[in-house]
Amino acid sequence: AGEASALLVFQHGFTRACGHLRGTSRQLMAAGLLVLCVEAPMAGGNPALAGDLARQLAALRTAPDGRALPERIIVAGHSAGAAFAAALGAALVEIAPERLAGALLFDPVATERFEANLRTVSAAGRRPVWAALAPPHRCNAMSNALPALRRIRSEALAAQRDGFVGMRLGGAATHADIEGEDSDGLAALACGRPRAEQITQLRALAVAWAHDLALGQGRRALTIDGAQPIE
Repeated sequence: AGEASALLVFQHGFTRACGHLRGTSRQLMAAGLLVLCVEAPMAGGNPALAGDLARQLAALRTAPDGRALPERIIVAGHSAGAAFAAALGAALVEIAPERLAGALLFDPVATERFEANLRTVSAAGRRPVWAALAPPHRCNAMSNALPALRRIRSEALAAQRDGFVGMRLGGAATHADIEGEDSDGLAALACGRPRAEQITQLRALAVAWAHDLALGQGRRALTIDGAQPIE
């Protein structure tokens, strides 16, 4: 309700659905963001859909309820949805770079061109890229996104910009924590069952990061128990 501070495209992971992000999305909306999730296959991060959506968003001026769309767009995603977010962000850079506020990645799984897309989004730290990773597990391809994130961080530091913030979550964290109570038995069996404390902390971090990106502010100092910075 009311005027939104930014549009946050929040994409679900591989074999998942938007309903698995419902509770987190509601908290983001309560913080003043307009949230969009697209029900779609996420194999390989679905770069074709990311390109199509970028073109639609660049041309769209009103939300389905008639409200004006916010100018600032945040690309966000979980797992393979994070690769989609990187592709969407890279496409927006080519079409409407002034509208892209940054990227939020939750336990990303790197796919083809993930690093190249994220470099385009980051522009050596000019735009924020903030990421939270669960411990290595088969569900996150043994944290296969970590090397790319480290290189993105190094590029930002070399340019003397604080445009990358990443954290590796503690041992109790699971790949599905961002789904919270909306996760299901399949995810619990394959990836581990999210616990209430981790869900609460990760959602608070997601809301704070998204809020600060929407307003163009620097990252606030928030921590999660047992988390270590990506270095």
